[in-house]
Amino acid sequence: MLLDELYQTIEKLNERIETHRDKLSQSEALTRNALVDPLLRSLGWDTEDPSLVMPEYKLGNGFSDYALLNDGKPAIVVEAKKLGLPLDDAASQGIHYCVNDGIKYFAVTDGRKWDIYETHRPVPLTDKKIVSFDITNPTADVCLEALALWRRNIQSGAIRKAQMPLLGMESQENQSIPLGQADEVTEFATISPTTQLEGNWQPLPQVRPLPGEKPLGIRFPDGSTIAVKHWYDIPCHTVNWLNEQAKLDETDIPLRKGNRYIISDSTVHPSRRDFTSPQKIGQFYLEAKYNPAELVKNANLIIEKMGKGVNPEQFSVRLPG
Repeated sequence: MLLDELYQTIEKLNERIETHRDKLSQSEALTRNALVDPLLRSLGWDTEDPSLVMPEYKLGNGFSDYALLNDGKPAIVVEAKKLGLPLDDAASQGIHYCVNDGIKYFAVTDGRKWDIYETHRPVPLTDKKIVSFDITNPTADVCLEALALWRRNIQSGAIRKAQMPLLGMESQENQSIPLGQADEVTEFATISPTTQLEGNWQPLPQVRPLPGEKPLGIRFPDGSTIAVKHWYDIPCHTVNWLNEQAKLDETDIPLRKGNRYIISDSTVHPSRRDFTSPQKIGQFYLEAKYNPAELVKNANLIIEKMGKGVNPEQFSVRLPG
């Protein structure tokens, strides 16, 4: 299993949640098919192989959704709920049945959140939880937590969080802005341009973010540059520069992409859902909750649709190397 593939899978599942949240919240079967199965497969579990994964495994007075097997015996059972349902109630009952059946580990998920318990630990229920993660904020730390479910890890008999760095990046870097409500708006303040930065510069339309890669700077049409650390800085600084240079055509605001706004004068999408990670730039709000590739595309689209007398080729991004 390649770590960058796991990172890409989590990003894809995150996008799937954003797009199909209503349907997923109404169907456990859809949640399993669209969210749980793909993550298990990316962690080495062939969900179609009965020697590895047994669906509808008899547990206590009922059935668990999955038993992940080692030598034909359940190493961990997994209970899946519809997206958005609380996990604690299922955890209490599942752990009780696992203890009675001699199963060491139990996991419960709604496809987004995952809680993993060591069932036989002689401690209160809350202290039995050994791993917990939420895939809707794909970072290095989330991937490290998810590796607790890696097939080789579970079949070793001792579930643990991975400790080694993922994709050669620090856990706080190259991550999306933390999830927040629309009233928790991040103010995007003006940053003075730095002196010219040396390095590997690529025209904005040619930038293709690699897994684990992070941008180092952005160069504007007037030759000024700003150092950056995150991919969401690219569209944010782009809008900020256009606004400051009076090159932002406000007639195209709100700028729509699919069923969401990229930039608007409020923090509400056409679906009436709040922006997930709003960034305030002047009197406008930019939705920053996209994966790196989409953030670059959004920056290009903003320039094409709203840039007065400029085009994306006049912007460059500094990359490592």
